[in-house]
Amino acid sequence: MIRLKDTIFGYSGRAIVRAGEISLAAGQCLGVFGPNGAGKTTLAAGMIGLIKPLAGQVIRSSELRIGYLPQHRALERHWPMSALDAAAIAATARRRLGWMGDARPSIQAAMTELGVLEFHARTFVSLSGGQQQRVLLAGVLASNPNVLVLDEPTDGLDSASREKLLVVLRARMQAGLAVVLISHNVADLLELADLIAHVAPGATPAEASTVNLIEPGRFMRHVTAMRGRE
Repeated sequence: MIRLKDTIFGYSGRAIVRAGEISLAAGQCLGVFGPNGAGKTTLAAGMIGLIKPLAGQVIRSSELRIGYLPQHRALERHWPMSALDAAAIAATARRRLGWMGDARPSIQAAMTELGVLEFHARTFVSLSGGQQQRVLLAGVLASNPNVLVLDEPTDGLDSASREKLLVVLRARMQAGLAVVLISHNVADLLELADLIAHVAPGATPAEASTVNLIEPGRFMRHVTAMRGRE
């Protein structure tokens, strides 16, 4: 679905991350791991076409339908929207529908799948962090993406909310959804990822980060060794 070949991403001509060669197929999860500021989000943005490569090539399927849930949603926390309306914002941002339009049935189905339909009439701000995250993910899934980018999706979630979210993602992956999972949570990466891209900062601030691809079976040893050097 997405393939990078000798790719470098950055901004204003400055290289941020040397991605090299990465492939993402249907039903796979690419985990993206690394310190803040290393270029994890830049890598994901380049993969889905939000930014163009400075060098190399990005090959994408012509049938891509991309869903993206950033780490922090730009929602007005004091506006008394309902949970259903919040999900609709996430859905319509992907599908360019009207406010609700024909998205309502798919939004409600996704909210049911994520266990938050019962909150549909409650104000979004009254929900817990985990409930809010599942509502927004329901909106993104309602747009029927076949590639989903998630930036720290379980950050701040309680164990029940985290497990519910992971269960839904695993089921969607079995149905063919490809996932790019940006996370500091090693457990999340080990549960979902087929391959993990460790974005390692350069030796100096001016030097671009590099991507090292790691199999899940070797990831814990890699993390332990990396932390031992800190």
